[in-house]
Amino acid sequence: MKRTKKWLLAALVVGVGLSSIGGTGHAATTDPQGFINQLKSPVVSVANQYKLYPSVMMAQAALESAWGTSDLTIQANNYFGVKGSYNGQSVSMKTAEYDSNGQLYYTTANFRKYPSAKASMTDNAQLLRNGTSYNPTIYSGAWRENAPTYSAAANALTGVYATSQTYGASLIKIIGQYSLNTLLDGSTGSSGDSGSSTTKPTKPVVTYAKAKYYGASGSQTARLSSKHTHYVLYNHVKGTRANITKTSWGKLNDYTGQQTYLDMRAVKTDPKSGKKTTWYRVRFSSKSTAKKYWLYTEGLTLPTVKYTKGLATVKVNSGMSGSYYNHVFNSPYLAKAMGPLKKLTAKSYTADNQAVRTQDGYKTTWYRIKVGSKKYWIASTEAAASPQYDYVVYTKTSGTKKLSNKYSKYNLYNHIKKTHFDQKTSKWPSGSKKGVKVTFDSKGVKTAYKTTWYRIQFSGNKTKYWVDARSLQ
Repeated sequence: MKRTKKWLLAALVVGVGLSSIGGTGHAATTDPQGFINQLKSPVVSVANQYKLYPSVMMAQAALESAWGTSDLTIQANNYFGVKGSYNGQSVSMKTAEYDSNGQLYYTTANFRKYPSAKASMTDNAQLLRNGTSYNPTIYSGAWRENAPTYSAAANALTGVYATSQTYGASLIKIIGQYSLNTLLDGSTGSSGDSGSSTTKPTKPVVTYAKAKYYGASGSQTARLSSKHTHYVLYNHVKGTRANITKTSWGKLNDYTGQQTYLDMRAVKTDPKSGKKTTWYRVRFSSKSTAKKYWLYTEGLTLPTVKYTKGLATVKVNSGMSGSYYNHVFNSPYLAKAMGPLKKLTAKSYTADNQAVRTQDGYKTTWYRIKVGSKKYWIASTEAAASPQYDYVVYTKTSGTKKLSNKYSKYNLYNHIKKTHFDQKTSKWPSGSKKGVKVTFDSKGVKTAYKTTWYRIQFSGNKTKYWVDARSLQ
């Protein structure tokens, strides 16, 4: 559902206040009580069906339609300023927008035309209950199971449903002025709002778990684990809302090792213990339109990823097709494409982390590169990214040498400098000084720089180090 962000301004432009702009040329007379009586039945029916507060829905409709007098409401039964078309039906209205410089201008836009007021209420209720594609729970604060009172539900819409910071207060004022909570909400939601000394009994407030959702790109995959039948498939993350439905494994032709496709990850926080659990939205077909289910992470066998901190210069083949990501693609985090490889046009990038992903026995290497002030993951497969290391000629040899008087100017390394991603430096062992004997078992020569390195070992120390030959004599 597409709503105009300037909800109040748009309502004024297509409403009575500015009726001469694309309007009827005359102002309708507001009749709040008649409006309430007319909409009482569809509002109560729809709000209760979607477990919302009827009083809040009535106040929203009143506020955004100017009590049903806006041209948009009169011509199209559109009570919430929703743009677009409904079952192919729309009306064209002038509305106000802002350009990139923040300047107000008027333009013509299509708004949904509904066959009835109930259809408009239902469309809005579905938006509040189902949220958006990027955040299905964005309006969850207005759900009855999460909001103990109508005022809590109204305030939860401020800054979320509408940008106005007084949106909730405006709804609460309308509800109080016309006693909509008493008239429409029944026993639920009256407690704590009316200020009366006697209140009707309320249903117990159910506290649901919160979940943070992470969208992902493409068809990332995992396999059903040997324990998958110990867990249940749900239409939403378990325990995060009311009326969640289950699907029995008996209805599916499932088997251990079956490939599944993942497009979203959720981290659920238990409201009592604070414990966090991970869930994935899965489907059993590569088609994005296939039915989706939520499954606890233990029901899946996910690829494994080993991360190594380090430093390397990475050259990127920007001529290849593909993308760079916020995580390693097909890792347990799931990944989202952040841009195409063709945008990575610099000669080289600095990588600070390497990841080796193992999936179905096949290993791929990834590097986290810095692009401006941000960091992204890119695959090394098919030469999309290749680290640049110094070339070394190694020779198997052995002997003894002594530390020179310049030894402290050089570092000890686990690999020859600039030849390996997980290169680390070490301090010189206790007792190191000029003339101390060390043994060596290998030699390396950097041909481009004509420098020589030895892999040395101190007496009584099992660790072997690579060091520049100039530290020895």
